[in-house]
Amino acid sequence: MKNINLIFLTVILVGCAQQEEKTETILTSSIQEQLQITAEDRLAIKNIIDIHSKSGNFKEREKIWSEDGRWLQAFGRVFRGKDTITSFEKRLHSNAGYAASFVSVRRDPEIKFLRPDVVVVHQYHEREGQVINEVVTPTRRINTTYIITKENGTWLLRDKVTMDERERSTN
Repeated sequence: MKNINLIFLTVILVGCAQQEEKTETILTSSIQEQLQITAEDRLAIKNIIDIHSKSGNFKEREKIWSEDGRWLQAFGRVFRGKDTITSFEKRLHSNAGYAASFVSVRRDPEIKFLRPDVVVVHQYHEREGQVINEVVTPTRRINTTYIITKENGTWLLRDKVTMDERERSTN
């Protein structure tokens, strides 16, 4: 009986040691990936967000989208492809109701690397004075999530999801 217990204990200890070894390998791999993220990468990503959120230069904006980009906008429409997205953005920015509005609050983007070549970015801003259907909308509290990937050395905006926060009911 002692031998069986000893064998059982040995199996457990060996299994734990192997698990610890695997964990070390995963941590080492994660650290190596983090080391591959450069200041240049971070700057390129911030530049994409700045161009997208602040620039009215549509030639510049067109360059940041991947060919197969997708945008799910706050009102539920989905735009697919760089040309479709930039075409809609041009129409939106030339719309008098949108042009009358302004960003009153813009928080710094939160950047999370999933891999050295894939990043998720979240940004919050508030837009005031937008006119929709001839009515000035209340302040829009907007959350945007971006997925940005590095393709052949170039960071491109691949996916964008925009959502308006709503007042929560008290019930």
